[in-house]
Amino acid sequence: MALVSVLSAKGSPGATTTAMLTAALWPRPVLLLDADPAGGDVGVRWPAASGGPLDGDRGLLPLLTQARRGLSPQQLLEQAQPAAGGTPVVCGLASPEQAAAAAALWPAVAVAADELTGPGGEGVDVVVDAGRVTARSVHLPLLRASAVVVLVLRADVSGVLHARERLRSLADVLRRADGLRPRVGVVVVDGPRAADAGQAAAAVLDAGDWAEDLGRLPLDPAGARVFSASPVSRPERTALVRAGRPLVATLAAAASGELRRVA
Repeated sequence: MALVSVLSAKGSPGATTTAMLTAALWPRPVLLLDADPAGGDVGVRWPAASGGPLDGDRGLLPLLTQARRGLSPQQLLEQAQPAAGGTPVVCGLASPEQAAAAAALWPAVAVAADELTGPGGEGVDVVVDAGRVTARSVHLPLLRASAVVVLVLRADVSGVLHARERLRSLADVLRRADGLRPRVGVVVVDGPRAADAGQAAAAVLDAGDWAEDLGRLPLDPAGARVFSASPVSRPERTALVRAGRPLVATLAAAASGELRRVA
């Protein structure tokens, strides 16, 4: 079982959509955890299985008062609710002020999620929407506990430059106490020119040979509506879902591999 964190360096390159798509297509039982410290978007964008909005009072918020005593995997599962399509979602906090004040929450959630996916756990993988991440982010414990960290970027100059810098800044802070760190890779959200995405990935990976190219997703606003209240005819035929299937298979395989030892 595995913990997979999806993040961005700057702006809105599509990390939340990538996290939702990954959870929706994951080949094993999965939980989507919205851990964006700037305020969660998953609960706002993805409706409940009933068709109404997800309950914002369920999720990380009720766990704030319990986190100082530690959290169990069962407590995390109790805060999940099914989104449209059936994927269980743990909604995030409402604002960066809540996230900054929750110093004890992130290590406790990281331990609970790791235990949920580990030997003797519930047999459930966890996909994390980590939002924008820096070397000083409050939720770095979640990233360190991950099997795979996925950096999503756009295939443009700004996206490449910010992603390169973020990889450099995260190289040391992802190191765990045992000397291991997650596998780290990039996913490029491309436009109409596939060559641009390949060049963008190559330019970002020049920042360090410890990161890898995990794949591509198309910029497909119509397909992304599958995670909204807007009906999408034949969502399995959208460019987003068609590209998402091989990408998620790659992520699932990477998540089953070994962690990287830091040199």
